[in-house]
This record gives sequence, structure tokens and C-alpha cells, in this order.
Amino acid sequence: MGRSRIQIKVIPERHFPANTNINMSRFLVKKLGIHSPSIRVMFGSSIHIGQIYLNRKKSSTILISSELASKLYLPNQSSVYAQFDPQALRLKLGPLLGILMNTPTSENAKQIFGAMTRFLEECALCGSMYGIQVAICFPENILIRKKSIIGWIYEKGKWIQKILPFPDVIYNRITSRKIEQQETLQAKLKHLRTYYQVPIFNEKFLNKWQVHQILCNDEKMQDMLPETTLFSFSHLKEMLQRYPILYLKPANGSLGGGIIRLIRQNGRIIYQSTTPSGTLTRLTHSLYHMNQILKQRIKKQSYLIQQGLNLVKCEGRPVDFRVLVQKNRSGNWTITSAVGRIANNQHIVSNLAKGGTIRKASDLLKELKQIRKPSISQLRKKALEIAKTFESLADGHFAELGIDLAIDQKGDIWLLEINSKPSKTDDSMISSTNSTRPSVYRLMEYTHFLTGLKEPTLFKTKKSFPTFMYQRRTMCND
Repeated sequence: MGRSRIQIKVIPERHFPANTNINMSRFLVKKLGIHSPSIRVMFGSSIHIGQIYLNRKKSSTILISSELASKLYLPNQSSVYAQFDPQALRLKLGPLLGILMNTPTSENAKQIFGAMTRFLEECALCGSMYGIQVAICFPENILIRKKSIIGWIYEKGKWIQKILPFPDVIYNRITSRKIEQQETLQAKLKHLRTYYQVPIFNEKFLNKWQVHQILCNDEKMQDMLPETTLFSFSHLKEMLQRYPILYLKPANGSLGGGIIRLIRQNGRIIYQSTTPSGTLTRLTHSLYHMNQILKQRIKKQSYLIQQGLNLVKCEGRPVDFRVLVQKNRSGNWTITSAVGRIANNQHIVSNLAKGGTIRKASDLLKELKQIRKPSISQLRKKALEIAKTFESLADGHFAELGIDLAIDQKGDIWLLEINSKPSKTDDSMISSTNSTRPSVYRLMEYTHFLTGLKEPTLFKTKKSFPTFMYQRRTMCND
């Protein structure tokens, strides 16, 4: 299969000879291995017949008629890849990466996608560098009957809406479980997977209890997991007898929301939960009374009870670590970044959404005063091991995981949580420079892998140079 990085220009029909709608150089035709004037042209899920007219220039620009571009839903001035399949006589343009997210509520014209705006701009600009057309799409704008989406693409420093075909790849960045679980959206995604073979990765949120049960099936993982069980009065009683500190977590929670800490101390049970203004504390001597408090707080939600750990501290505040693990251009798990998170004095969790602060993991590890502590390479190694084990045991397509690790006072590493929707907002970055974050580069590399661009090579052929439809007529500039 021949492939080349190309530039697309859409021009009016009058610039083409009769019965042609594509103008490309003999140089590019040879490079791609095209041997017929009539081919099928594909962009995303759309496909139509193209008739090639050759020009003499040594150029990687492909001129496409406005009529053909309209049928393909092809944006003008796209810098993408062209791949030619000689058996199918198909010229594939792209790839088209769709980033699926819930409809933003921001009314700020400069922050059209709310807190995700900067991340998505990085994706669009980096995609252009990698020859990938990036489009942002909301669930209601996947139009199954029309075989298209209404997407946002980034052109000349601004976002514009455009009708596009179904993408080659979809990256699920929906941050609402309720929206993600809607029957209409799930039916659309199933249709894209089944009938168009669209890879959809990070396709769902993770349930903490299900993840715990999955990893319990692996002996190596068992030693890293705090004892965890579903909430009930009998389980609460048993766990409080064994551990002086417990954490109660919603099975479907995120961003540290809904977490409760219980401390058994001097015959009392101390209840602590996070509120917008700080930590709410309640005391009781009765386990029965505490159970009533918890039932009133939890109601019908599914909650877990988890063993509390004696974590290492920085300046008296508990510390944990978020390791971002992603798949690379070879489809293999690799470490993208590792940060240490220091809990806010006013809250019981270290999440940034609850006022925690972040530091480079390697720097924070050096500052810890524990005699026995793991190295940064050991933390990274554990995170990779967890990602590979989780993927081997779990259902679904995942290519990005936020793995939360903790270190106790003995220097042992514990797994706190696996997150399939790690934060992409600006406050999750250590520094707010204008550079593109490493996770965006990794996202583009994995898109290359999924679309067959993991090893871009030039097409070599011993066949004679194509001579079809070559004319001396001068064409418009390309």
C-alpha cells in the first residue's frame, strides 16, 4: 500500500477537464502506486468515485473539485495522509479523529468547550502536525440516518462547525456518566462499531467495585489492593474492628466526590466528608448511630468500604501519585507522565478538584523523608504492570488510564484507583506553558496505529511511470 503526506485544496469544477475531479502530480501518483485513472476516494466513512487528471509538477498537493469534496464532506486545506490500496483501487484520505464530548455549558466565546477548550485546541494543532484531521462532536450531533456528524474543526485560529463523515477513530471524552449511559448514545456507538468498524477507545467510565473484583483475580495485583467491600452494616462493623481508618467511596464516583472518611479513636467514630467550604465532621459513640448517618448520606447509591492506609506525607499532608499510562504508535502501553498530589489541609482527598496541589513525582519522592521508599522507576513499572493486567482481564477498548498509586509509611506501593477519563483541564497540568502536553502527542501516535500509519513508509514500485490522462494544458496553481 502506497502512502504519502499530502495537502488538499478544494477548487471549483471549471478548473478541471471534462470527466475529471482530481488533479495530482505524476510524482505523487508514482509515490502512491496509483495505476488507474478511475479510483474510489474515501474520507472517514464517505466514499465516492474519483477521476484523476495528471499535472507535471513535483507536488504533494491534491486538487479536488468542490462537488467531490462536498460528497465526501471533505474540509479544504486539510493536511492529511493519502493511502492507496491497489487491490481495492481505493485512495484513503485522513485519518479523521473524532473526539466525543458532552455538550458544554460555557457561554464564553473564547472558551467554546469550557475547561476542555485548551486541550482540544492542542489536539487540533497537534493533529495537523501528524496529518490527522481532528473534529469535536457532541452525542446529539451523531446523525446515523444521514451517515454524518456535525463536528467542530479548527481553522485559522478559530472553531467552525462543519458536516463531516463518521470518523475513522473516536476518542470518548464524555465526562458525565449519565450522558454516556443514555440508550440513544449507546445505540449510535454500537452502530458505528458494528457497521462501520470504527474503533472507539476509552469507551466507558469504570466502576470502582468492578475494577477491584477484576484485579482480585490476579495474584500480583492482590497485594497492591487495599481491602475493599460493598457497603453494608455488617461489613462496616467488621472493617471498623480491623482498621482504625476507613474510606467510603461511591462505586461510580469521580474527582473525589462523595468520599467519606471514618476514624475509630478513643471509643468514638469520627465521620468526615468534603464540602465546598472544607471538611464536615461529626462524632458518635454508637456504631448503630453512625450507620444511620451513613444511610442518610449514601441513600440508594452503591458505595464501597475501603481500608484506610497510613500514607507518606509532605509537610504533614497525605500524598498520592497519578501516573498517566497511554498506548503509543505501536499499540503498547507506555508511561506519559507521573505527578505527585498533595492533599489540601481543608480536605480529606488529594484530588485537584478538591484543592489538592501537584508536583513532579520524581521531585516529590526526593523530598519524602522515609528511609524506605520506592524509586520513580518502580512507580512507573507498577503502573505499567497494572495497565497491562487490567486490559487483559477487563472488557472494553482502553488506550488511556489514570492510575492512582499511594505509598505507605513502610514504603509499600498500593493501587487506589484506575480512571478511564483522566482530567484534561488546565489545572491538571504542572506548568501552564503554551507547549502541547505529552498526552496529546501520544493520542495522535495511537490514532496512527489504529489507522495503519504506525510505520509510514514510501511506496516503491518497479512499474513504469503512469501516463494516463496527462495533458499539456496549464492548470491552476497548486
